[in-house]
Amino acid sequence: MKAQLGFCSGNSGDPIFTEDFGAGTNNGPALPAGTTTYNFTAFTPNDGDYTISSTTNYFDWLSLQDHTPGDTNGKAFIVNASFTAGEFYQRQVTGLCENTTYEFSSWLINLQPANSCEGNSIPVNVRFQIWDETDTNLLAQGDTGNIFNTGSTEWNQYALVFKTEPGQTSVILKMRNNSNGGCGNDLAIDDILFRSCGDNVTVSTPSNEVSLVVCETQGGVSRTLTATPDSSVFSTHAYQWQQSTDQQNWADIPGENSAILDTPLVTTTTYFRTKIAEDVVNVNNDLCNVVSDVFDITVLPIPAAPTSNGDIMVCEGELGILSVATQNNYTVNWYDAPTDGNLILS
Repeated sequence: MKAQLGFCSGNSGDPIFTEDFGAGTNNGPALPAGTTTYNFTAFTPNDGDYTISSTTNYFDWLSLQDHTPGDTNGKAFIVNASFTAGEFYQRQVTGLCENTTYEFSSWLINLQPANSCEGNSIPVNVRFQIWDETDTNLLAQGDTGNIFNTGSTEWNQYALVFKTEPGQTSVILKMRNNSNGGCGNDLAIDDILFRSCGDNVTVSTPSNEVSLVVCETQGGVSRTLTATPDSSVFSTHAYQWQQSTDQQNWADIPGENSAILDTPLVTTTTYFRTKIAEDVVNVNNDLCNVVSDVFDITVLPIPAAPTSNGDIMVCEGELGILSVATQNNYTVNWYDAPTDGNLILS
């Protein structure tokens, strides 16, 4: 089995899918049929039940928020494990690339308070598995090991890294319960994630610049960029350079498919990166590639001239204070003449 319980040692691609279980103050909805072997309840989850909820305030469990950053009333998958080990979650993923490394991860937490069950709380223990599309051949698996009831409200992430076989484009992801239910083995699951895994790739110029700031008076500027993969995952590399003006919408640069890019002349702020895959047929498939660090060329506009706050009158031997108004984040240099002149204060 080409797998390990651990994280992508290189650079992760954009998520192929995420499951954050939504948000809201009402419990539910139930997961689609076939997703779990546990029974849905919109109320208190007893042994063998689960709910989708923004609260964990059941029994004497820890009261905590879901893991998803920035949401309001975010929900998590709350499970009261059954007396026999079962299957928490499964999902099929299609359209994958063969001979490609992927990461399957989730955030977990033991909901039991410290010293619960008279000090004999059953620990949480979850097995991550990857099955083929027929659900008959186990391709990879790894266990979290025991997650004890420490009383901490801090979520922890666990992951499984694996590589697809030749001809394999579909898999079934599973999370299984390794422990029996009873007093303990109660957990919350959130932010399930599946994404490709590749090398860390830096982008720099021959003078080791990793970004550039210029003034618009310099006219168009260009740089030669080199992508340098660390080969932590990929043994070969295919490239497709991209550019963007907002780091949200990226456009391929036609014909730029090597490790080196001579950027076009830039007159406004522009960002550059490259997509990387182990095989050229996969480089434009977002289910298979990863992206490099971003090299940004920031073009600063010429600021408007400062505006005088008015003349002042002083008597001989007195000190006067001159001031001007200018845009935020700009500094002002003072000279002793309207043009040219000597710098007297900065």
